[in-house]
Amino acid sequence: MHWRYCELLAGAAANLATVSLGCGIAWPSPVFQKLTEPTLRDNPFGAVLTEYERTLSEAALTIGGLAGPLLACWITKHKGPRIALLLSSVLYISAWLMLMIVGSVSLLIVARTIIGMANGYVLLTVTLYIGEIASDRYRGALGCFIQIGTTLGVLIVYCAGPFVSYLALQAVCCAVPILFGTLFLYMPETPHYLVQCGHGQRAVEALMFLRGARHADEVRCELDEIREYVRRRDADDGTPARTVHHLKHLFVHAGNRKALLISFGLVLFQQCSGIDVILANSEVLFVESNASLGPIYGTAVLGVLQFLSSCITPFFIDRTGRRPMLLASSIGLAIALATLGAYFTLSRYAVPVGPIRWLPLTSLVGFVAIYNAGFGPVAWAIVMEIFAHELKPIGVTLCVLGSVLFDYAILQLITALIQAAGLDWAFWMLAGICVAAGTFCWRIVLETRGLKLVEIQQQLSGTKVMRL
Repeated sequence: MHWRYCELLAGAAANLATVSLGCGIAWPSPVFQKLTEPTLRDNPFGAVLTEYERTLSEAALTIGGLAGPLLACWITKHKGPRIALLLSSVLYISAWLMLMIVGSVSLLIVARTIIGMANGYVLLTVTLYIGEIASDRYRGALGCFIQIGTTLGVLIVYCAGPFVSYLALQAVCCAVPILFGTLFLYMPETPHYLVQCGHGQRAVEALMFLRGARHADEVRCELDEIREYVRRRDADDGTPARTVHHLKHLFVHAGNRKALLISFGLVLFQQCSGIDVILANSEVLFVESNASLGPIYGTAVLGVLQFLSSCITPFFIDRTGRRPMLLASSIGLAIALATLGAYFTLSRYAVPVGPIRWLPLTSLVGFVAIYNAGFGPVAWAIVMEIFAHELKPIGVTLCVLGSVLFDYAILQLITALIQAAGLDWAFWMLAGICVAAGTFCWRIVLETRGLKLVEIQQQLSGTKVMRL
């Protein structure tokens, strides 16, 4: 491997942690079918899981997801992003081992709470680690790795879950954090944290590894920039500034407020685009289309599609820019959802839909591909780069907390709307949200392609950046 790709290697190794995040998200799809099967052929409880118990386990995932980023922020601040990321494997391994020996609903809820905590924990620590090792050249591509890792985890569970036993699936999921922990041991700590701790020589060595430099002079300018970032983040006496101080700067300074508005808005629209609603109702769409694959193989195909489409984005994000990809993605998602809304509206009023029975599945495939090639990875790529370095931990923490809340809220809201008014109203509402997302990206979101981190802050503050 060429030395200049070491930065991408470190980013890929860090994002192996998000594979476990994807496993945690997709886990209910095959497992709850086993736990609710009346024949109890592969059910460790010996009793059918009720809908109420299933709802409790999903609420536990959200509660854990809110605690995870707060824990991650504290550990990252005191032990560094690398150690914090390594500790995430302990959370996942504990949860999967607990699910191996699960014998009661209460233990299941505890395990799902730990998985939720690990999911929020990983989303924050990976974002901070990548944000501190990425160069301007690969910043956009590395920001998209989160979606690639997540969809790979989803794919693993979708492909293995229906065909292996309950215990075997937990073993497969447990192997993922073990593999991550083993490989990530060889990756360096971020230069920012090393400079903060006063380890100047180690910071130089880490930068030389990440940039593929042969001499310390090649990274001297970047090291000076990092020292300036750290100086601004620390108080005059050398101790880290208080969280309250960072929050004050985040809300008082106009540029920081705009960064928070952009990142929070992107996370809101990302979660409210309906990706989880679409995937949760994918079986209905397979049935409507008379698809010969069936729900099990169809879900596996969707998993493959998600992963492959998310792998496309890193090759284009720094060529086409962030805003064009977000705008195109918003329009495509709105069209796919409006098509589904129109189809189920016709079905509601008993209009013959035989000639277009292929439409729901086509819209489903289009929606999943567009989301994972556009809004899914690009939103987090912008969140990773838009905050001032000294405010990145608190800013990203707020975004991760918002992501967990928005995801749970929209899923509950749309589920209730489907039960009360039908699928057509739900899809029309989601289409409207995607139109609003496109408007938000057009009017508010800043294009960061080709800008250095300092230039991004200047544009957020209203300063014109002259490119020579």
